[in-house]
Parts: sequence; structure tokens; C-alpha cells
Amino acid sequence: MGKRVGIIGWGKMGSCLGEALGEVSFSVYAYDKDENKLKGVKKVNVKNTFSELIESVPILILAVKPQDIKDLLGEIREYLVREKPLLITIAAGVSTSFFEQAVKAIRVIRVMPNLAAKVKAAVSFICKGKYAQPQDLAVAKEIFAAVGKVFVVEESLLDKVTSISGSGPGYIYYFMNCIYKAAVQLGFAEEVARQMVKQTLWGAAKLAEMSSKDFAVLTGEVASPKGTTEAGLKVFNQAKVEEIVLKAVISAYKRAQELNLKS
Repeated sequence: MGKRVGIIGWGKMGSCLGEALGEVSFSVYAYDKDENKLKGVKKVNVKNTFSELIESVPILILAVKPQDIKDLLGEIREYLVREKPLLITIAAGVSTSFFEQAVKAIRVIRVMPNLAAKVKAAVSFICKGKYAQPQDLAVAKEIFAAVGKVFVVEESLLDKVTSISGSGPGYIYYFMNCIYKAAVQLGFAEEVARQMVKQTLWGAAKLAEMSSKDFAVLTGEVASPKGTTEAGLKVFNQAKVEEIVLKAVISAYKRAQELNLKS
């Protein structure tokens, strides 16, 4: 039997993690208030109550929405005190100190993954609370490595991470939609335009992944002097797109700070 991991919340991120961990060296246990979400799920030990789940595992992942954390902690606190599992939270904006205040000396790891976990291409940033040990951090890294790349950072950076890698897929999809609409307006059939955009973005990301060059250098390699790309980029520069992107990221960061739950 592999390491036993419990997951509370079988939503988008919880199910991504559970399915990925079930394929590697972990035994997955899960609970969700909506029993239908776990019907027919393979390689998962489904539990009917919080107590059954927490008593079964040394590692517990809270994969619920930030606004549900307070109520959830109220329901599971006694089991956390008794069983003392390693607690891993993926709730955006909820500090490790919040959990440490609620449950004395609880070992907490806070993680900010993104939805690319669904295709095992996530980027996850993790930090540990003051009671978590180096081996706890190592376990969390192993868990999230199952769905992508993992980076350890100071907790003070996690709200900033939220505004970039957490919200980043949404920004990319927005830009993809803009290019898609332009392609349709130029006369391409909708499905052709959709596939064109997907493949172009995927190809560019793949090239960037394989290269050690700065993004500005890669941009210059596509933009030949007095060519078509340069003409398009000139419009972006005139519209000050770089400034707009910075404002968007800062706005997302400020919102993350507003949503914070602290001790």
C-alpha cells in the first residue's frame, strides 16, 4: 500500500489530484458532501463521514472553496486535534496561520496550484506553516509533482502567485478568444479558427519550454524587420498592452489580498 492521502472536496482540483495520485504511489481516500460526485470513481476509497476519512489517513488535503473553509474547520476540528494529520490546503487566500490559530500546533502546507492539473501540466507553489517539518514539505512536493511542476516559496508570495499562475490560464484563454474572433472576422470557419488558435498557442508554449531564451528574444525571432508580426506588435505597443497586463495582474493581486482569511 502506498502513502495514504485523504481529500475533502471532489471538485475540479480535488478530482484532478485524486485521479493523478491514484496512478502513482498513493492510496487515495475521499469524501464529498455531494455523494454523487464520487459514484463510480475508480481507485478511490470513498468515505461517508469526515471522521471515517480523517481516521484513515496521515495526510489530509482540503480541496474546498475558500469561503467554505471556516465552516469546514468547525466540523472537522475535533478530528484534526485527535488524529493530527498533515494538513494540505489549496484554498486561495487562506493563510497557514489561520489554520494554526484554529487547531493548535497543526502541521500545515499551503499550496497554490492551477487548473492545468487536469492534464498534469500544472504549476504549483507551496509553502509550509511554522509547525510543518521539512519531511512534510517533501511529501507535499511529491503529491503535487503528480500533476505538474512544483516550486517552494515564502508564503508572502502566494497571493502574487494567485494573480499570475492561478489566474494566468484565464488571461491566456481571454487572449486566445481575441485571436479566435479576429480569425473568424477574417473569414475562417469557426472550427478552423478554433483549432488554429489552439495549435498556435500550444506550439509557441512548446518552443518556449524547450528554449532558454528570454521571451523578448523569442518575440524578436518571430518579428522580422518590416514584416507582418512587427506590424501587429506595433499596434500592441501603441495600445500599451504591456501596461494593461501589469494593471490586470496588480488588480488580481489586490483582490487576492482582499479575500485573505488570516488568524
